[in-house]
Amino acid sequence: MDMLNPNLKRNLETAEVPEWWGMCGVFPGALGVYEGDAWRNKLNFVADRNFHGSGVGVASLADASQLDYLKQLATEREQSFFVHYGIDVEAWSRGDLADLDRGIDSHLECVEQLPLPMAQFIVQKGLHRFSKEMPLPEQMDVMAEGLAPRVARLKQAGLEVSIENHGDYYVSDLATLCDRVPGLSILLDTGNCALIGERLDLIPDAAFPLISSTHFKDHWLAPVPKPLNFQLTGATLGEGHMGLSAFYERLLRLHPNPSTVKMMIEWEPDPEKDPVACLNESMAYLAQISKGHFKPRKFEG
Repeated sequence: MDMLNPNLKRNLETAEVPEWWGMCGVFPGALGVYEGDAWRNKLNFVADRNFHGSGVGVASLADASQLDYLKQLATEREQSFFVHYGIDVEAWSRGDLADLDRGIDSHLECVEQLPLPMAQFIVQKGLHRFSKEMPLPEQMDVMAEGLAPRVARLKQAGLEVSIENHGDYYVSDLATLCDRVPGLSILLDTGNCALIGERLDLIPDAAFPLISSTHFKDHWLAPVPKPLNFQLTGATLGEGHMGLSAFYERLLRLHPNPSTVKMMIEWEPDPEKDPVACLNESMAYLAQISKGHFKPRKFEG
């Protein structure tokens, strides 16, 4: 069991800690969000637990009904939102970035209307650092060329811009990409490191100053010999094999301004626990390591 290790306990006494804590998933059926409008229900669930915000796709900013609802949540419940963009590396390699540019146009039109602290890029369509159809250096070239002018546009509007390790690239790959794209930062997904065979505890120190946000989640890990694979299952935050407390201690110690890091959680329940109990235990852990910046409202089920 991970929980709070001695180094983190000592560091928490004096360190600045992240002030923004959000939730963007996952939402098992036991939470009751799939009865009716699941999109709205998830956002309301996050606000009801006293999280500071969640994530939405960029398409939501071009949907008048969804945009109006986001404005309502921002005004009435002080919610703010990450905006997700998909990267299609193969399409970008052909110069097809029109959809991306339209999404950025919609995003920038909303900057004065909504609190949108983070533009988040995620590689989609199945490419990854081991893909045979496009070598890693070529993928990096395509992404650097496509991202550089668009990150500049978003940064000029006062937005933070990140790229997630989405089970596709090592954190060190993304750190190299950040060196090539001024203004780009890393959204570090703690669980996705294991998905690609990367150890969270071995992420290089040099990557930590580049982290602007997280998907903070925990897993139990197990090798499966037939068929050969590595199994990840859900865990109460701070209890699983990911070593969240050790990672968080390094973040507080190595980041130049840890209070600015946006801590988005992606909680997946432990299959051996009641999901409601697992969620409440996870939120209690977050309340402890946030030093009161996150004050959870217990879910009664």
